[in-house]
Amino acid sequence: MTSEEIELLKEINKSLLAINARQETQELFAESTKLFERSDARVDNATNQIQNTFDRIHDKVFNFNNGLIAAYLLMGSYPSEAPIMQLWTSLFPVLVMVLMIYVDIRQMGIHRFASEEQQWTDEDRIAYGKKIKKQTYLSLLALFLSLCCLVYLVVKLNQA
Repeated sequence: MTSEEIELLKEINKSLLAINARQETQELFAESTKLFERSDARVDNATNQIQNTFDRIHDKVFNFNNGLIAAYLLMGSYPSEAPIMQLWTSLFPVLVMVLMIYVDIRQMGIHRFASEEQQWTDEDRIAYGKKIKKQTYLSLLALFLSLCCLVYLVVKLNQA
């Protein structure tokens, strides 16, 4: 072999190494893109599960509170000559229901806000986090107030 042929073979070898490196890089990018897509899908699924769980819990608290309203109204009119509770106390669970309706309306607003996520700025992302945090606190407050209404009802029934 001549020196020209050896030089040509060396250049071919360099070209093949560069092609292999490019191909490996493309394969790595394709694999990492798949991993990011899977991660994004898991994040979307987790977000949906959080929202579904929030909705289910909120529905149960809402139904529980409706039962409390019925119990308060019943105890406010039974027995008719000397009711166990004052009828006006049924306002407590009604006010909790109003709070829960407010929480639902806020939740719709949060969903509307989240639907425009692609146009968000950094301030919008921070605002979204604050909205979610406040929403959680309001839901916990509604649950706590419902439990307080239950405790009050139990205490009044034990005194009767």
